[in-house]
Amino acid sequence: MPINPYQVNQIKEAILSYLSARGPSLPVHLARNVRTDPLFVNAFLSELYKDGKVKMSNMKVGSSSLYYLEGQEAQLENFVEHLNPKEKEAFFLLKEKKVLEDEKLPPAIRVALRSIKDFAFPMNLSPNPDEKRIVWRYFLLPENEVLNLISETKASTNEPLPLKEEPKKETPQENMINVPIIKTLEKPVENKKEKKSKKSDSVSNSEFALKIKDYLNSKDIELLSIIEEKRKELVAKVRIDTLFGKQEYLLTAKEKKKITETDLALALQKAQAEKMPSLLIHSGELNKKAIIYLQNWKNLLKIEKINL
Repeated sequence: MPINPYQVNQIKEAILSYLSARGPSLPVHLARNVRTDPLFVNAFLSELYKDGKVKMSNMKVGSSSLYYLEGQEAQLENFVEHLNPKEKEAFFLLKEKKVLEDEKLPPAIRVALRSIKDFAFPMNLSPNPDEKRIVWRYFLLPENEVLNLISETKASTNEPLPLKEEPKKETPQENMINVPIIKTLEKPVENKKEKKSKKSDSVSNSEFALKIKDYLNSKDIELLSIIEEKRKELVAKVRIDTLFGKQEYLLTAKEKKKITETDLALALQKAQAEKMPSLLIHSGELNKKAIIYLQNWKNLLKIEKINL
């Protein structure tokens, strides 16, 4: 049976309620609890994650990430057993010490810390923005306690402190301890408007997007608005003249060799969320499961194969 917009909201609320009660969970468990096809649950989780209503772990349990609510981060420790042996070693070492200096660690532990992103947060303690002095913070340790903890350790061992503090001259912008992610140190900060503009230009001028737009023009299909553009995928609202008047569709265009049941289910789910029928334009071949799925949903899902 198709899922109407009211049911979509009900299922999303059921997912949030389950996470609130149970904590970090796998999509398969959520699907079983809300009694919904796993394909749809995965699509709903993606939307909830995009809207900032749920969080997703970097750690994998099997092949899936865990989904959880803000404030449930500590419960991720319940799944540490799914880390590989070296990652477990790095986790328990960091949990014990709370702060680790990267340059003093064995190479294998340094690599492992970079992999357990849910539990290990990097910080640069160098006062010079052109230099790096990375320490790893245990994820449950407040950021403002890091410097005090390092200072106490250095004092007990008579080692020099990592930072030379000058409260009168320091400003929030100059305090490098406020920079928690290494990526921000590796690349120059770009103006957000410029970055967005660059991305938009490169996407809207992609060869795939231009071919799709040319195809729509050739079939007298009116392009109303573009919702999402990627290098080989386009989602947009279109309008088509039919015998019964103008009909609007949610278009999903994909350049892909094999079209799967999941591709069809996601295209239909997105269209239903917009209260519209779905139109899928593709350049590949439907696999067996996709053909069966299309037969069951052909009243709400139309497809068109084109050569790209």
